[in-house]
Amino acid sequence: MHSRNSRRLSGNSSLKVIGTFSKVLKKDGFLLFKPEFKDSDFLLDFDHLYHFDFKTKWKITSITKTGKGFLIRLDGVDSFKKAEFLIGEKFALPEDEIFGKSQDLLIGTAVYDKSGAIFGKIAVFTPTPAYSLAEIEKESGESEFIPFTDNFFELEEGKVILIRKP
Repeated sequence: MHSRNSRRLSGNSSLKVIGTFSKVLKKDGFLLFKPEFKDSDFLLDFDHLYHFDFKTKWKITSITKTGKGFLIRLDGVDSFKKAEFLIGEKFALPEDEIFGKSQDLLIGTAVYDKSGAIFGKIAVFTPTPAYSLAEIEKESGESEFIPFTDNFFELEEGKVILIRKP
C-alpha cells in the first residue's frame, strides 16, 4: 500500500499538524479530512500530506472542500479497507511550506520590529468587516491590537515583521 508513498521527510523540516482523517466516505477510498484551522483553504493548493508520526509523504490525487472539511483521496488508497487504517491519524505539512498561508497558523508566533527585536507574539486574530486585527501580547503582559494588513506587517523568511504601528 505504501510503495508510491514511502518517501520520508528529510532534513530539518518541522511538521505542523493540519488535521486528521475522520471518516471513510466512499468505498473507493475517499476520506473526510477535518482541518485543525478555520482558514484552511490553503490545503487546496497542496498535492501532498505527511503522516505526522511516521513522516511519510502521501500524494493527494483528489481534494475538494466540503461543509465538514475536505474530501480527499490519497494515491494508493483505493478501497474502504485501506482507507479505514487512516481514520484518526494526524497529517501534517512542513512549517516552511505553509508559513503565512493561514492566520490560525500564526497564532503564538513571535512578532519582530524592523530592527529585529521581538515586539511580542500573536495571541489571536479578530475578524472585522475589512481585515483581521492581530492581538499582539507583549512581555509586559499588555496587548496591542494592530490591523493584520500589508500596511503594518510583512511575512519574511518565516518571520512576522511589524513594519509600522498604527
